[in-house]
Amino acid sequence: MSTHTQRSGDRYFEDVELGEERTVADARTITETDIVNYAGVSGDFGDIHVSEEAAKETGFGQRIAPGNMVHAIAETIGIDWAVEAFSYGHDNIRFVNPVFIGDTITVHTEVVAVEDYDDEFGRVVNKYTVTNQRDETVLVDEHILLVKRRNAGE
Repeated sequence: MSTHTQRSGDRYFEDVELGEERTVADARTITETDIVNYAGVSGDFGDIHVSEEAAKETGFGQRIAPGNMVHAIAETIGIDWAVEAFSYGHDNIRFVNPVFIGDTITVHTEVVAVEDYDDEFGRVVNKYTVTNQRDETVLVDEHILLVKRRNAGE
């Protein structure tokens, strides 16, 4: 098993190892602007996300980031490591704990499956564990990728 801490951008399917782990050095602080922009494009204007007064009345006591927004940001942070990779979908997405405005998220990935797919791509499953600055897990996910083979099309 190897550990990678940087984005390489030049890796092919054949370079991926089962059990490989990586913590992405880039962390991302969630802002009020993120939530407002996400609401505008998604239509998710739920009070828990956009109304400070309404959110105070919930068990969280403050606004929380939409889970799907956190998921999208985490995927963007965690994916950039292959020459060419396409998302084939996600399994077992769980929003474990809330993400608040001002929380900083970090993504840890582990390769949990490496399988043949076709002559052009291999199938790689990355388990994502997203944590906040308090080292609390906020999101888990299995991201399925199709990763370009080194000698595709030959």
